[in-house]
Amino acid sequence: MKRITGHLTEKNKKWYAVINLYDTEGKRKEKWQGLNLDANKGNKREAEHRLRQLLEQYNTDDLYKRENMSHADKERSRVAHMQVADYLPEWLESHKVNVSETTYEGYKLMIQSRMVPFFRECGDLKVKDITGDEINDYYIRIRNDGLKGTTAQRHHALLHLAFKSAVKRRIIPSNPVEQADRPKAQQYIGKYYNAGELKELLDKTANDPIHIVIFLAAYYGLRRSEVLGLKWSAVDFENKTVSVNHKVVQNDKGVVGMDVMKTKSSYRTLPLIPQVEEVLLAEKEKQEEMKRVMRRGYCKKYTDYICVDAIGELIKPNYVTDHFKVVLKEKGLKPVRFHDLRHSCASLLLANGVPMKMIQDWLGHSDMGTTANIYSHIDSESKKASAMAIGSALG
Repeated sequence: MKRITGHLTEKNKKWYAVINLYDTEGKRKEKWQGLNLDANKGNKREAEHRLRQLLEQYNTDDLYKRENMSHADKERSRVAHMQVADYLPEWLESHKVNVSETTYEGYKLMIQSRMVPFFRECGDLKVKDITGDEINDYYIRIRNDGLKGTTAQRHHALLHLAFKSAVKRRIIPSNPVEQADRPKAQQYIGKYYNAGELKELLDKTANDPIHIVIFLAAYYGLRRSEVLGLKWSAVDFENKTVSVNHKVVQNDKGVVGMDVMKTKSSYRTLPLIPQVEEVLLAEKEKQEEMKRVMRRGYCKKYTDYICVDAIGELIKPNYVTDHFKVVLKEKGLKPVRFHDLRHSCASLLLANGVPMKMIQDWLGHSDMGTTANIYSHIDSESKKASAMAIGSALG
């Protein structure tokens, strides 16, 4: 690379440094740079001194290289020199178009509440300098703060995704998260109700405001968001089917309904179970009666939703979780999470000989591995069959 040269010139009674720069093909181009000095004899020596400093800087550091970078190279350099605490929120905004609103809100919470504060404490830790050591320190921090292994793995996946983007954009040569130790997690074995306990639950909550929510979750093993997102238009009483294609979530923007499901497999059409049909028809009649009684006082905004309260307002996800705990305590029932109704449904299917593949389709899991990992511990009937088989073979 040619050594950078330059000279002084006077313009509008000011001293300027004219720097001779060269592009990648060796073609010279001049760059004018003001020296903030009046053009008089008294300042000429100082102007010459500043010119020498500029030339020294151009010839000894990477300033000249930066001046001749393409726009893409400059952007890569900018991000590489960013602090990690600033990079993660910026990356998330650029990645927002690739994920659902629910996923985005979840990522945002992890980054703002945990990652940014931690990496701020690391001082001037830049994207180009981060290693697996700092990532491991972050995992230790969140585990010490009480986060479970499964949750820590979500943080691991998010960091991996963020720095994978930096590798893909050629900002950094390798992903530092791959140098870290992936957090380990103990498999969560959820509690579940047997058939008798589920019947007791449904009987004792018959007059509860969220009875319809509990009923649908127990029979179909739906996620909370899927139950609350069920619409009357998704129920085909003629062909006896129920379509799961909409969900309701709650975030910092409030309660939001959306047609974007968790995975492609979450979109599914299930048979309309006779007992469910009976309850749904009764619920529909009750809602029509409330419309007549309340008149203008009845909320018309959510008329297509099945799970609404007495005045037609959409039942909120957080209310379901909180109220469900209260109901179980008041009724003297075994404490479980609302999500454990999904586990209870799966356990009943397994106990009645339904193959794991069919349970996967029923629950809307994206792959068989997910279903097997979660419910293999309650597959008691198949274990009994295995025991009988080996006993018979060796007996």
